[in-house]
Amino acid sequence: MIEYSLSSRTPIQWLACRLSLAAVAAALADWLFFDRAGVGLSLSLFLGAVGLLTILVNPIRANKRLRIAAAAALILALLAITENVSWLSFLLVIGATLMFAQVMTFGGGVWPSQLRRACNLLFVGPFWLIGDILRARRLSRSRSRTVQPAGTLVAWIAPIGLFLIFLSLFATANPVIDEWVRLFDPRRIFELMSPIRILFWLLIACFIWPFVHLRRRRAPAPRSAPASMSQRDDGALLGVDAVLRSLILFNALFAVQTSLDVAYLWGGLALPHGLTYAAYAHRGAYPLVATALLAAGFVLVAMRPGGPAETSRCIKPLVLIFVAQNVMLVLSSLFRTGLYVDAYSLSELRLAAMIWMGLVAVGLMLITVQIAARKSNKWLLDANALAAAATLYFCCFLNFPHIVASYNVTHCAETSGAGPALDVDYLLSLGPQAIPAYDRYVRLYAERTGRRPPREEKFARAFARAAVTDIDWRSWTFRGWRLKRYFDTNPQGATPTSDDASDK
Repeated sequence: MIEYSLSSRTPIQWLACRLSLAAVAAALADWLFFDRAGVGLSLSLFLGAVGLLTILVNPIRANKRLRIAAAAALILALLAITENVSWLSFLLVIGATLMFAQVMTFGGGVWPSQLRRACNLLFVGPFWLIGDILRARRLSRSRSRTVQPAGTLVAWIAPIGLFLIFLSLFATANPVIDEWVRLFDPRRIFELMSPIRILFWLLIACFIWPFVHLRRRRAPAPRSAPASMSQRDDGALLGVDAVLRSLILFNALFAVQTSLDVAYLWGGLALPHGLTYAAYAHRGAYPLVATALLAAGFVLVAMRPGGPAETSRCIKPLVLIFVAQNVMLVLSSLFRTGLYVDAYSLSELRLAAMIWMGLVAVGLMLITVQIAARKSNKWLLDANALAAAATLYFCCFLNFPHIVASYNVTHCAETSGAGPALDVDYLLSLGPQAIPAYDRYVRLYAERTGRRPPREEKFARAFARAAVTDIDWRSWTFRGWRLKRYFDTNPQGATPTSDDASDK
């Protein structure tokens, strides 16, 4: 339902006010984004304005604690997008903005439901906008007190007419005002209009509309579960006997896998003929993580409330042993990935995989805490969601290209005398953030060999410098600013050695 004061505003006036706010937001987006090479600080400013607009035009039902938490989450997300614009930081800041609007307007609730409703705001804008326009028109016709649109327009004739007369007189008397009037030539509006710009404004209006008119949904009537469902017995499929036998078999199988890893990876046992340690490590790293996730799902089924674990004293110890073996499995996957990195260098995907493996290990340990402390499944869901959100937020501030490039330069054969050869093409494909590590590689190579690298990509450095120099403030990010400072303090990159200079 459209919310407006019966004594002060008509439905048409309410709709005009909301449409004006949407138009202002679209104008701000046009100024910040349209025909711009990239986004940076502009995205942070726009989403911050969206959050501010939400709390200004909608009733706030959240308590003080929720207000502080929602505002802090939005500010932290805006800091992440200001540090660097990536798909991860973009998704986090969009999610934080949507949750901020949802929580501030409707108060607390179960966070999965809140998140689902918040995500719906991305898609309902066009439907809400059209529905509100039709509803406001229908309500205005049904009310006898509603001012007719023609009368409303007539009431604007005198103010606008006199305003234009005074403006023309001031422009005649004041050359500064005359210059301002010339800048705001109405003909420029038609010159700037284009189908793409009109579509852009419509998209922004549809995006912003749910934030200027958030609706309270009616809570569905609770449905009682059928007696046959609430008292359903899992029978032989997931009963006590099935879970107990599964745990015995799984623990035995996982013990074999763990023993092999201990023998081959940590114990140094010779591998079968033709199999290298790098191949052994790479082949099992990712499948073992998938195995651990599947095992964690089985543990949740076995330890569910009212499940077989409550009727058998043998299941809980076996589950704890099973979880411990899964933790060992994830640690083994981490170690395998480390061996593969030692043999074939680090990449962004391998670094992300190691972070993911660590998060899986944390989830398994949280399952152990849940079992030992008798926590609910809701506690486990909240704890895992918090761990995942904290990890993703932390990753927004990790400069993955710089970390990967620095690691590969430090551990390559050309600079350290050991390890794999540096893949210069991959290093430069990481983008401008890898250039400081590449300069370090050139310097270390020259110090170790007394000459420059056989192929020095100076054009890549010039391109990277131009990428962070030729940007306006709208595309500013803290990470890009740090790289620009590096280029300003190291304009020539690695300093040539005296031997190299004598060769030239």
